[in-house]
Amino acid sequence: MNQQIHQAYLGELYGIAFFTLFKNIEEDATRIALWDKLIEVESITAEILLSHLLKQPETYPFDVVTMTEKGQQDARKWLHLPWEELLKTLHDWAKPYEQEYRDWQASATEHQSIMTIIAQHETAILNCFSAELQQKNGQEYLDHYLENTQLLSSIKRG
Repeated sequence: MNQQIHQAYLGELYGIAFFTLFKNIEEDATRIALWDKLIEVESITAEILLSHLLKQPETYPFDVVTMTEKGQQDARKWLHLPWEELLKTLHDWAKPYEQEYRDWQASATEHQSIMTIIAQHETAILNCFSAELQQKNGQEYLDHYLENTQLLSSIKRG
């Protein structure tokens, strides 16, 4: 399970860099707010996963530079896409990860709360892109995830 959690953590680093590049070139305030919220989801999730991994007896590499460069490189490939096409591409990109993380959660024999956070985070992102494609507010899904994650984290600490 910890290998999967580490893999998800690296994915969060990638996502932070990926979404940050889009935010930094964006001019539309509504879209900037969406990129900000996506970055927040990735950042909060990364913090939770890192906290878990640092408490484990195994040692993991946290190659922030490599994942940041990879995220930025991949984002550059899609900078030219019109908004609707970008949303569709992001939706289609997130979909297999959402299923993979749900499968991880379903088969988890330990660290169930962390696996739930990983799965719920990707579901929130996928639902966000789905809503945005329908010209609805996708940030609501991200806000709901953040509220639930903060509640779960506070229960674990308490």
